[in-house]
Amino acid sequence: MNNKITGEAKTIIYCLSYGGLLPFVICIVGIYFGSKELSSYSMIGFVSYGAVILSFVGAVHWGFLLKSDSIQRQELLLSISVLPGLIAWLALISPVSVALFILAAAYPLLLIYEKKSELNKILPVWYISMRVKLTSIVTVLTLITFGKAY
Repeated sequence: MNNKITGEAKTIIYCLSYGGLLPFVICIVGIYFGSKELSSYSMIGFVSYGAVILSFVGAVHWGFLLKSDSIQRQELLLSISVLPGLIAWLALISPVSVALFILAAAYPLLLIYEKKSELNKILPVWYISMRVKLTSIVTVLTLITFGKAY
């Protein structure tokens, strides 16, 4: 399988990925500096967007796995790749403080899974490097938000 993405495509991926942090930051600004009503909506926005992105990252595994014929236990890995979506759903139906805890734990655990499972054989090195940075930032932003959840 050819995992080489170069040039303009990689630039677009980086721009979209790091640009995807903007809704988190905008929500934090609303949480900390907005009126009580705006703060409340921003908190819901933060949790909702965090859940959507967690689901998206799990779905990325499907794309890689469906294109790979060289990996063992493909069916198991495909099954596990739906877990982020289920965890995200759990966050959405939980109280805000619990939801933020779920998200703050799920992002790093998903990254660890990516690095330790057989996915590591097919995920490009540049993707894992980007995920480490993005996961770190999102986890810190979630913890900052958690401080305002009470």
